[in-house]
Amino acid sequence: MQESIKILNAGPLRSIEIPELKPFTVLIGPSGTGKSMLMKIIILMRYVFKLYCVRSYLKNAGLKRSPFRLQADNLFRDDLKSTLLKQGVEIIYTVRFSSGNVIAIEFKGKKLIVKLNGKENKDISDDDIHFSKESWISETRNVIPSWIANSANVKGSLGFYFHETLSDFSEATKNLRSLDLSFLNARITVDSRNGVPRYLFEIPQTHAPIELRHASSGIQTVAPLALITSYFANQFSFKDAKWRSIMRYLYENNNITFNLKKELSEVPSVINVHIEEPELSLDPMTQVKMVDYLVDTAFNRATNLMTLMFATHSPYIANALNLVINRQGVPASLKPEKLAVYKIYQGTLVNLMSRTASGRTIVNTADLTAPMEAILNDYNQLISL
Repeated sequence: MQESIKILNAGPLRSIEIPELKPFTVLIGPSGTGKSMLMKIIILMRYVFKLYCVRSYLKNAGLKRSPFRLQADNLFRDDLKSTLLKQGVEIIYTVRFSSGNVIAIEFKGKKLIVKLNGKENKDISDDDIHFSKESWISETRNVIPSWIANSANVKGSLGFYFHETLSDFSEATKNLRSLDLSFLNARITVDSRNGVPRYLFEIPQTHAPIELRHASSGIQTVAPLALITSYFANQFSFKDAKWRSIMRYLYENNNITFNLKKELSEVPSVINVHIEEPELSLDPMTQVKMVDYLVDTAFNRATNLMTLMFATHSPYIANALNLVINRQGVPASLKPEKLAVYKIYQGTLVNLMSRTASGRTIVNTADLTAPMEAILNDYNQLISL
């Protein structure tokens, strides 16, 4: 299965095209250029594709009435609703299967249309059906420890994407009671008193455990990221998730009679993890170590097939990727051809993947050092006066 996406006139995204979404994709650029917007559109299209697969699976099994309708008004959340429901916005998300069949999910004229090989309202065969889990790790994740500790007194909402992150965090800590953060020489544990979970952070032989909400800002942002990613890589049960999805739609339609032509366990599955600003509140060296940790978690030790996508400002993360893809023992699933790095510039994408004269694949980060060079030049001018 190969994914691609084209976007026109969506907020700051003027003309975007990614011919192939790689297993590890990094979006980098200044604030306000549309990194998170692009990632939100991608996760939305992946979610619509998942719904389409579930619908096809049920109809192939004999469910006569469609369990749901794919309507943009019901699917767009928060800033996507105000940004995408405008004239001139176009999105085409395409999935190409090894069978040769092509699914295109098109959003034009405020309407969402799904086409199979150019024809609307066609269900895909069981052989092409894929299931996925979409996870969004929000930049506001540092609020989670305090939010949970004060849940009885907290009112209101921090938006759809924060609460999606909170939901995945809660699910992760129900199943993953402790986690070693090797890149920090630290550990996160989950304790419960009177049924209320307490999240503890400690550096063994350095200081006693403290509540996560009292830890440093960097720890509060990286702990949810690490817990969620590790849970989906090693603990998440796709079998249970698939069954819940299928039974929910059957129950909603009062239909419990169906004839499965393909067992759920045989349906290919992938977990797509999308991370906003993984570098938040972390010093440069910890950012580099964290990238190594996430890659090892997602691509080296994973029991589930995973992809990672970052939206970041950090040149340190971009440079760390060169260490990741060129180190010895790099996982087969993360060879250089599995990585894509794009800079968003004036509403378009600049591909930062390049090759050296010797043929080695690298991330071209030369342009990302320009702000530091400008500061140095300004300083040199000042001291020369």
